[in-house]
Amino acid sequence: MKTKFFIIIPMVMAIFWSISGCQKPTGELAPTDLAGEKLAKKAIVNATDTTVKTFSKEPVANATVVAKKFKFPSSSTDVKKILMHVYLTCPSGGCPPWDVYANVRLMKSNGDDNKTYGYELGRWITPYGKDNTSIPGGWVIDVTDFRSLLIGDVTLETRAEVWSGTWEVSIDFEFQRGTPTYKYSAVVPIMQYNDWSWTGINFGKGTVTANNYNGKQTGFNISGMPSNVERTSFRSIISGWGQAYPAAPGGRRFAEWAFRKHGISIDDSPTFVHDMNGLGCAVNPKVVKNQAGNWTPDRAGWCPGLEVPVRTNVLASPKAGGSFNFNYVLQEDQWNPNNLTEKWRDNGVDTGGAYYALSTYMVIESNSPISGSPVVSNRP
Repeated sequence: MKTKFFIIIPMVMAIFWSISGCQKPTGELAPTDLAGEKLAKKAIVNATDTTVKTFSKEPVANATVVAKKFKFPSSSTDVKKILMHVYLTCPSGGCPPWDVYANVRLMKSNGDDNKTYGYELGRWITPYGKDNTSIPGGWVIDVTDFRSLLIGDVTLETRAEVWSGTWEVSIDFEFQRGTPTYKYSAVVPIMQYNDWSWTGINFGKGTVTANNYNGKQTGFNISGMPSNVERTSFRSIISGWGQAYPAAPGGRRFAEWAFRKHGISIDDSPTFVHDMNGLGCAVNPKVVKNQAGNWTPDRAGWCPGLEVPVRTNVLASPKAGGSFNFNYVLQEDQWNPNNLTEKWRDNGVDTGGAYYALSTYMVIESNSPISGSPVVSNRP
């Protein structure tokens, strides 16, 4: 009987491991693996959590943009949360020495090659010469807002402003299944000044108006809101870059070092504040420690070796069936008090380049299918 007992147990365990998929975790998809496609479908049927692996130690150098297509689950209506895990590793020659701007964007969704989105899923600033393997789970960014687009064949694009050396980028998507608060959602782009740090809003150059900062539109009218919208929110990512002169009061230079309060106005009324204060770079547990460079001083809303925070703001009323005005308002600094038209300026001093890279999306949600899309138009 003992012999039969020890024979049966391995057989049972083998069947168990086969069913549970531990030889290859359920839903852990290789980008071009046909077996991965079958696993994705099985994960949906079984309503189990799913991990989709996309870029895997993808080399990024010389400010190259890398775009690839990956297989995602075929539906998101039973998805409660999606977390994006970002890992940076170093090739044999070591990590690049500088802290640089980097992000990942969703370009194509559900196998549709006729529409390009360019939606920024997440942004990070690389560490000085060190990987982020000391951070459990890597940098984690909640991308649930994009669940309606992270389906089927998805093309992602990643980049970094690295000119010396090479970063290896790996990005996994953790799908947590369950009943979402709202079954249906849609994403509407408002501002996307985020390709590179220097394609953001240029501090101190050009003309500032109520709806436009130096050639970048920041004031919009949003009309045609679907009548069944139950929740409306805004998802923003903003980081300052560069050191403009003269310095702000306190000696902190724009836009990387000057702590400022920007925000969102709805119908010309200040509604949400984005405080670009320090994040405790030296002590923040999510920041890569013991980097090679000047990583401990606080920047304006970001740290070297950390993801840039996502700022989420929910409207008290979803504006269902209506329209409203949206403005992103940057805190102004009056260098010339005798000329009130010269706002948010560097007083003619060469800045050397200072920018606010900014993206804002409106996310609308409902428990009934959303028909139609709001229209975003420039305010004059």
